[in-house]
Amino acid sequence: MTPIITGLPDVWQAVKAMFITQKRHEREKQELIRASNRLTSAILKTDSLGLFLLDTNGKILPQVSNHLGALFRRQDFANLNFEKLIGPLVSAKTLSVVRNYVAHLLELPSGQSAEANPLGDVELRLPKPDGTHESAHYCFEFTAAETPNEPRLWIVRVTDVTAREQQQRELVDLRVQVRTQGEILRSVLQAGGTRFGAFLQRTDAAMKTINNVLKKPAREAGAFRSKLEETLEEVDRIRRDAAALKLTGLQSAAREFEDALQELRSRESLSGSDFLPLAVKLDALFGQFASLRSLASQAAPARDSEPVAPEARVTENGTQIIESPKFFAEIAQAAQRAPQAQRIAQAGSLESTLATLTDLVAQEHHKTVALECSGLQLVPARYQATIKNVAIQLIRNAVVHGIEPSAERVSADKPPIGALHLEFRIAPGSGFELLFRDDGRGLDPNKVRSTAIAKGLVTQDEAERMRDRQAIKLIFKSGFTTMSDTAGEPKHGSGMSLVRRYVHEAGGKIALASQIGQETRFKVTLPALEAAAPGAAAPTSADEQVA
Repeated sequence: MTPIITGLPDVWQAVKAMFITQKRHEREKQELIRASNRLTSAILKTDSLGLFLLDTNGKILPQVSNHLGALFRRQDFANLNFEKLIGPLVSAKTLSVVRNYVAHLLELPSGQSAEANPLGDVELRLPKPDGTHESAHYCFEFTAAETPNEPRLWIVRVTDVTAREQQQRELVDLRVQVRTQGEILRSVLQAGGTRFGAFLQRTDAAMKTINNVLKKPAREAGAFRSKLEETLEEVDRIRRDAAALKLTGLQSAAREFEDALQELRSRESLSGSDFLPLAVKLDALFGQFASLRSLASQAAPARDSEPVAPEARVTENGTQIIESPKFFAEIAQAAQRAPQAQRIAQAGSLESTLATLTDLVAQEHHKTVALECSGLQLVPARYQATIKNVAIQLIRNAVVHGIEPSAERVSADKPPIGALHLEFRIAPGSGFELLFRDDGRGLDPNKVRSTAIAKGLVTQDEAERMRDRQAIKLIFKSGFTTMSDTAGEPKHGSGMSLVRRYVHEAGGKIALASQIGQETRFKVTLPALEAAAPGAAAPTSADEQVA
């Protein structure tokens, strides 16, 4: 008799229910995964976020945010590690910091957080479609993403902080200006208008003396030593006077200039080239005095018009001293008695600095050169550093390479004195222009080609295919120089590549034209201040020829 199996329907129902539950769980799991993927996709498509994942080898995983491509001006991130992503865009020093920090992150034990992040503000030089570059500041933030039984990943968030960095820089400048104004007012209250006006006159006289001393021709070691000692004496006087009146900005600039002079003093031998780096320190000192004088002149009439109790001032320790309320007006009168100081204030001292530089370089290379400048008082604050750096390099290059010795100029029916012309002007339409011209030997395209080939900057075929006006642009290549490598002589070759870099970082373009035996001309075009804001598009061609 066959046994009857009981309970079979119940087991089947249980199995069926379990099967349905598993399918439902799987379906819900897939829905969650799809929802998670949609959320991830939505986050990665967000315009304001630059996101990617780093694995344990420092490699960037394939899925990245859309905005990352806009930040780094590229779309291919596959098989790319972090160092290769950022390496071409930063300086060697910054790359070393990046390399060390990322290596430290990847070696951290699970659950341990990283130390202070040194990549909160990284300066990058980003490529532009026309082959030039622009400067930007990015913040890189790293967050560990740990999943059980899986290797740890790092979520990297990239934020463009260029505007913030610019605002901070402007805020620092504003604080310095406010502090200087406060120092001026305190100094006038404590010392009196007459004494402060006398300080302005003494400092102006010292500035003129420094200028004249550095311009004096020198050939022998004794003459260089004499120039050095005379300059030190004047700078020391400026520093001590500024310290007595607690004018920290001027005091600091004088100390830095004095330290540079003391370093030269310690050398066993001196030459004219040793004095060339002083031009930047001298410019900073003149700039501080110009700013001080300008702010003092602005403060004088405003203070005169205030309804302050007459003949009252208070010293730092609280003692009240009786003095005429006209002492602020005396500052303005003292300023007018110092015409050279007024000229420096208007021109920002740059013309004087460039003239000194021209004389120093000309003396070192046994040439006679005259520099004519115009329009430097029009340089906006945002472009002052760019114009100064570009002008210094153009002048040096012209004197060393372009201007011929006097005897050679006379034999070529030229005036014995070489002429340099530097003009800054507001460009027609919008923006600004810096024009520079020398009446020297000009650029020989064939010599430029040969030099570039010898330096390995271009191949023979590439050079031969270049038209003359293309060939002369090779001087902008890093490492290009026509100077021989003489033992004991300083190495050059970065001057014109630096010029191009300064111009491009300011969002501008540089043009070049030359006529053999006659002249070389440069035109630097800078965008209007509105267009020069961080992230603005730059002019189209960086290599357009001067018409």
